[in-house]
Amino acid sequence: MAVNGTNISVQKTFYNDSQMTDMNSLANAMLSKPTELSPIITHLAGKDDKRFPLSFLTEGVGNTKSIDRLEYEYRVATHRLRTRPVAAAGPTGSAIGLGGASFELEFPDKHFVFPYVLVSQAGTQARIMKQPEQVAGGTSWKYTLQLVNPAASAVAAAADCTAGSLWAQMYAPVGVDFSRGNASNWESPGLVRNKLTTVRKSYHMSGNAKDFVAEFSLPTKGGSTTKLWMDYEEYLHMLDFKEECEMYYWYGQKSYDANGHTFMKDENGQPVIIGPGLLEQIVNTDTYSTMTETKLKNIIGDLFYGMTDAAQKQVTLYTGTGGAREFDEALKNHFAGAAGSWKVGGENRFITGSGRSLGMSGYFTSYEHVDGHTVNVVKLPMFDHGAVAQARAKHPVTGYSLESYRMVFVDQSNYDGQNNLQMISKKGRESMRWCVAGSVVPRGFDSSSARASDVDGASVHMLKTAGIALKRFDTSLDITCTAS
Repeated sequence: MAVNGTNISVQKTFYNDSQMTDMNSLANAMLSKPTELSPIITHLAGKDDKRFPLSFLTEGVGNTKSIDRLEYEYRVATHRLRTRPVAAAGPTGSAIGLGGASFELEFPDKHFVFPYVLVSQAGTQARIMKQPEQVAGGTSWKYTLQLVNPAASAVAAAADCTAGSLWAQMYAPVGVDFSRGNASNWESPGLVRNKLTTVRKSYHMSGNAKDFVAEFSLPTKGGSTTKLWMDYEEYLHMLDFKEECEMYYWYGQKSYDANGHTFMKDENGQPVIIGPGLLEQIVNTDTYSTMTETKLKNIIGDLFYGMTDAAQKQVTLYTGTGGAREFDEALKNHFAGAAGSWKVGGENRFITGSGRSLGMSGYFTSYEHVDGHTVNVVKLPMFDHGAVAQARAKHPVTGYSLESYRMVFVDQSNYDGQNNLQMISKKGRESMRWCVAGSVVPRGFDSSSARASDVDGASVHMLKTAGIALKRFDTSLDITCTAS
């Protein structure tokens, strides 16, 4: 990684007490500047370790927001609704609207506005001729329509008047003079409210000192770098903690009901609040047994088609080894001819080398849709070796976990200037570390940050209060494999 031409890195080195004091300890720096340092550390760790891509692509690249509350809310404007289904069976026969005669249809609400022109699913256009009237009982609204087509033989199809058939609102034509104003549809964005989760991890060490430390080269405001360090054992535990946080970001299930009530209590009687992970926020789900290019094309096309108000459209496919193979084989099978030969041109070849030194190369890791948008594949080790992967059933052919074949298409586009995928953190608790000193004090922690105990050793504690927000939850897709 480079910042302003300066290489930024993490390296393992020996502890040197003349250079590595409490003053340049990363553990102490995190106490005073967690908001500034936590994203940088996540970025550096994410460049070296691929176990936590959600953390890397949110906190690690600045797509994060710190708030003062344990709840966060945001408004979501989904697709603008212009259609309504017919609520009850309308007129039948072959002469509906014949000769300019008016006819009546019932819709579930008063969404359509007088005197707009409506269009049916068959393409027939009809104008609303008067204000709609509420049907007795208040379950629907009755609209009086007249066909726009002036032909004496023009009629509306009976199929357009059956219950469930769709009509859409277009424009409002009025008389030449003395027309009166009408109205407009107004749709407010939906309000989504979720809670942040506090995740902790602790580890203990004996009284024996360690020799290795992790040295971080961090950028400064002047464009240069400064070196901070932490105990290498703590660095490894920090990576494990980030992986556990990543597991929550993906698989977290809400522990509170629709009213925000949490019934799970800890040993101190405090509520245990768990917010929704990414998978619980995605409303579109599907299954597959064997992936094909046709299914990929339809899936990706539907996702991009629904992102009507997105700027910089971007979809990332997160999957495991099995899903990456399915993706590759789906595209290779598509490009194979009837005899199984590859359709390649120029110098593009899947077989490299010559003579007795041949190699197999060329694997698909991206897909450019016919609409001009590209989906990139990111392998997620958690889908291969995480807790959920180990607990799930195995694929009947490869023996891999079925979780390895999971394909999660995540909309990471920009809406209204903000990334669709964000990390929300509690201000001051973005990343906390402290130690409990016993017979020893862990290196890098000064006396002001240490707590006391009588144990022959010490412990280090990490805490984070955060959550993942998928602001447009209807433009992503979670596909699981059902092969058996």
